[in-house]
Amino acid sequence: METNSLRLYGALLIGIFTCTNVFAATDPFIGTWVYSIQKSPKPTITYAIKDLGGNRYALTGSTGSTVEVKADGIPIKTPSGTTVSFKRLDDHNWEMVRNDDQNMVRTYNISPDDKTLTLHDVFTGEPGNNYETFVKYARISPGNGIFGEWQSTSLEEKTSDEAPKLIISPFETDGLRFSEPAHKHLSEMKFDGKIYAYSGPGDKKGESSSGKRINEHLLEIESQVDDKQDYSEEYKVSDDGQTLTIVGRFPNSPAVFTMVWEKQ
Repeated sequence: METNSLRLYGALLIGIFTCTNVFAATDPFIGTWVYSIQKSPKPTITYAIKDLGGNRYALTGSTGSTVEVKADGIPIKTPSGTTVSFKRLDDHNWEMVRNDDQNMVRTYNISPDDKTLTLHDVFTGEPGNNYETFVKYARISPGNGIFGEWQSTSLEEKTSDEAPKLIISPFETDGLRFSEPAHKHLSEMKFDGKIYAYSGPGDKKGESSSGKRINEHLLEIESQVDDKQDYSEEYKVSDDGQTLTIVGRFPNSPAVFTMVWEKQ
């Protein structure tokens, strides 16, 4: 009887490992993906800057969230835990400094005719997190100087770092593990609608995600921070299995962010 039980247990193990290996071999998401700046479409971003009086300003960016800050150059901590400072340099230039797991210095430049706003962002951090962006905006509401509502017309990104990588591997029997070494991010999930906490050294407490598998080539993933929806993503692998397109949206922003990745 004991021998038969051991044989049955061994057969079950073989079946489990065989299913796992078949899943790993056939799942089109599994592999190492490299981000392509050239192939990724540029988003249309709205930006708003409002004068609240008393040297206080409200800044609403691409995520749709608003930060209120004094233009005194003194850092404050936002509800998300990020440290931000803001100050006026001269009639045409302002500066923001933001510090979290990735540091950013942003220069705002307003054209002499008040019609064009240019944001120059310099990001520094761990390898893979060093780059700069130049975004030009056209005014879409009345205002003077940097104040008013703006919509992006062009976006340029420069980096000297190696292109970011996304490594997707099997998790248990029917889930996936997502690793981004440059951001020290790790998430593991099954596509059962349950919430799974992030576990990478670069991830913050309270960050998590849940997912649904729509079909073999399509995933829908919702990210949360402290149990509140933060970001929605659609992962789609091309029919030939060589391109992964990730389309993301913030809940309070009309902007759509598309990242194209190529299989290594």
